[in-house]
Amino acid sequence: MAELIVAKAPTRIDFAGGTLDIPPLHLFHQPAITVNVAINLIADVTVTRRPGRAIRLVASDQERRLTWPSRDKIAWTRQPFLEMLARLIQSLAPDTGLDIRTACQAPAGAGTGGSSALAVATAAALSAVAGRSLDRKALIEHAKAIETQAIRVPTGYQDYYAAAYGGASSIEFGLAGIHRTSIARQTFLMELQRHLLLLYLGKPRFSGANNWDLFKRHMEGDRKTFAFFDALQENALAMRDAFLQEDLTGIARLLNRDWETRRRALPTMSSPAIDRLIHTLKRAGALGARVCGAGGGGCLALIIEPEARAALIAIAEAAGARVLPCSVNMRGLVVRRSKDSFQRSAVSKTGQAVALLKADDQ
Repeated sequence: MAELIVAKAPTRIDFAGGTLDIPPLHLFHQPAITVNVAINLIADVTVTRRPGRAIRLVASDQERRLTWPSRDKIAWTRQPFLEMLARLIQSLAPDTGLDIRTACQAPAGAGTGGSSALAVATAAALSAVAGRSLDRKALIEHAKAIETQAIRVPTGYQDYYAAAYGGASSIEFGLAGIHRTSIARQTFLMELQRHLLLLYLGKPRFSGANNWDLFKRHMEGDRKTFAFFDALQENALAMRDAFLQEDLTGIARLLNRDWETRRRALPTMSSPAIDRLIHTLKRAGALGARVCGAGGGGCLALIIEPEARAALIAIAEAAGARVLPCSVNMRGLVVRRSKDSFQRSAVSKTGQAVALLKADDQ
């Protein structure tokens, strides 16, 4: 029998203020905030010690695997898509044999922060097996740094905060640092959940190119790009207030406004097919709609009339979209340990919580 560490972290739907979370852009648009809600499309990491020094990594959702003779022999040239995970193992794993299995329920390119949730969960699991106790903010910084190294473009913060804390977050990027605030009661989030519909439109054609293009234009001093970020900031502040006031109608309206602002600034965020689908869904009972993440595909998040759900799903599926489960995650990162065999990849319900996550500020 061997000790089994399991870490789980949620992904998110970004409601407003995305892209403002990429340093140092927020410094030019104060006060800069991002509003998101964590959802139960979970990133799951399992770590088990094994005899010797060899490390085996299985990325089950990607159907990829790597084995290294020891931590100091870690490389990823044969599997560049596993670079982020390999770098996390290299920087955090103890110098012992390990079996590591990872998976994420969010589809490839969903725009819901799956890779960042996976980075947070992996950092937490490896820290636990190494006997280190890290607070959430330290995990966020480490995960973000490693993912930035792997993808080689600036990354924003919001995905890591949703993964670490769960719930509905207002993440403020101030001159003195980052402050996360919970902005909704659980009762309201359960009501919001009744009005949420999440559709997967397929892997985006443009991936992170949209955010990188915006970043470059901003740093070059483009006036239209500055005006775009000012509009994002204004909408994010209004979205935070709508959550605090538990105003579903306002949230839907602001979701539409955020989408139109982004669509005008970056036409590649949408496509004629996406535009037609959103138009049809709104005619059938969708109140608000926004493509998640950097756009060009991925997920479409909608605020809907609950009684219209069946009709909306039928329209979406007829257009080739796939409905994803979309329940609100209130817990954020969870790390557990139990005794189990080397082969098992899930913790039992009786597994005990790891004393890893220190009490820290929200």
